[in-house]
Amino acid sequence: MFTGHTSEGLPIWPLRVMLLGLLGVVAGYIGLWFAGQAEIRPTGLTTILMLLPAIVVLPGLWRGHYKTMIWAALVALFYLLISATDAWAVAADRGWHLWIAATSTLAFLAAWWHSIKRRRFLKARNTMPPGHDPGP
Repeated sequence: MFTGHTSEGLPIWPLRVMLLGLLGVVAGYIGLWFAGQAEIRPTGLTTILMLLPAIVVLPGLWRGHYKTMIWAALVALFYLLISATDAWAVAADRGWHLWIAATSTLAFLAAWWHSIKRRRFLKARNTMPPGHDPGP
């Protein structure tokens, strides 16, 4: 699951970590839906609409698409913003919101790491003489 490379020759594991992070976000919101203690919490259609961005990017992350990784990083920041605000405002469900914040932070950091490695790889590839492959 964590071995292999993208089409550019970069390791696939950061994309898998992002996938697991966003699955953790989905699990956190489903847990919040069923086990949340606050009087006002996302349920039903609200939860489905909130999880739609995370669910939409999962197949692209599994396949290792770079553009999907960029969108997934933005989605992770979106969930971090929402969960940090809710963790501050809703003490009854703080644990669920901190879980969502932690998994979305993990997903974003994996995207950040992958972007840095990709930029360095592309820079090295563009500075090499023709016919010389820098490798992953």
